[in-house]
Amino acid sequence: MGEPLRIMHVITGLNLGGAETWLTRLLLRLPVERFACRVVSLMDGGELSGVIRDMGVPVQSLGMGRGVPDPRGLWRLSRLMREHRPQVVQTWLYHADLLGFLAARLSGCGAAVSWGLRCAYMDLARYGLGTRLTLSACVALSGRPEAVTANSRAGAAHHVALGYRPRRLEVLENGVDGGRFRPDAEARARLRREWGREWGIASDAPLIGLVARVDPMKGHAVFCRAAQQVLRVWPEAKFLFCGAGTELGGVELDGLIVQHGLADAVVRLGRREDVAQVYAALDVLALPSLGEGFPNAVLEALACAVPCVCLDVGDARVMCGPGGLVAPAVLSGPGATEAERAGFLARALGQLLGLRVVERQELGARGRAHVLANYSLERAVERWAAHFESLAGGQKTLTDAKTID
Repeated sequence: MGEPLRIMHVITGLNLGGAETWLTRLLLRLPVERFACRVVSLMDGGELSGVIRDMGVPVQSLGMGRGVPDPRGLWRLSRLMREHRPQVVQTWLYHADLLGFLAARLSGCGAAVSWGLRCAYMDLARYGLGTRLTLSACVALSGRPEAVTANSRAGAAHHVALGYRPRRLEVLENGVDGGRFRPDAEARARLRREWGREWGIASDAPLIGLVARVDPMKGHAVFCRAAQQVLRVWPEAKFLFCGAGTELGGVELDGLIVQHGLADAVVRLGRREDVAQVYAALDVLALPSLGEGFPNAVLEALACAVPCVCLDVGDARVMCGPGGLVAPAVLSGPGATEAERAGFLARALGQLLGLRVVERQELGARGRAHVLANYSLERAVERWAAHFESLAGGQKTLTDAKTID
């Protein structure tokens, strides 16, 4: 066997998030005899930088701020590429896509560049000018990288509609570790006791979770509005928030909880390292997001045999499969109102709460079987490995890739 393939991953930051978490899982499982990886974060480190370093993968941070890409960061990134001579540059998220491509060309390192699209819809009015300008530049340059990857078919189609015209567009979905994300009766009982002491939650209270950082696209306002409606029919129901910004004192969520009268019906966890156990303690997971590509929370909850209620964002419908309820597509488009989305969510959540416990468990079990059959972590990692090797080898197709024409 020859030398390992040199890959430089360029990502906007390494705080907890879907792209960042998937990159970390991918790095942990790519065989070191085939791949020599390093990671460059455009901004300062983040929680996951130490985790990645502990794997033995070098991590460097450029210390850039948010907003329009910094020309000084471009120069530093280009210098790193000249120094390390990667054969493949894989970028993650719009800002990294733009700077990674420009730096690879400026450096003359000869690397094949592969962009990474991680969403299927963004309401750009909710984001700053820098993000809008960066996306416009990516649209204009989208035919230049050797490949563009998307983590969902919906994401690939959305970006083509935006004007992306890549030479090669691959759908490379994430996978889930069914050994880590699994039903866990012991963890469920332990966390329910803990939350009972801290939040006054009865051990048998119906518990509906939203596992997502507080972000304009994650739908916390929709979820809170739906929760208010659920409580009118199910006054014993409780609602759990997990993710960055959901802890006590998170100003945006504070306002939503007060506005919808939920103060006595919530569990607020903030970021958690034991998220697999948190899922296992839920009765239902909600996905109220306004835009997603590949909502990892759905895979993870279903792998824990927790049924889901989802808006029809990204690939949520096919991911959820027989493990829950998904809204009609019309409620997930830009024309749908918050009230309409919340109304569906409330009705669907009530429908699942109305099932007998054994029926809800059977629904979750079908969801877990669906996920393990179609989204195994091992298969996802090997498809990414084949993608990297094909780029370095100049191949035109992938044996197990879903190519969007």
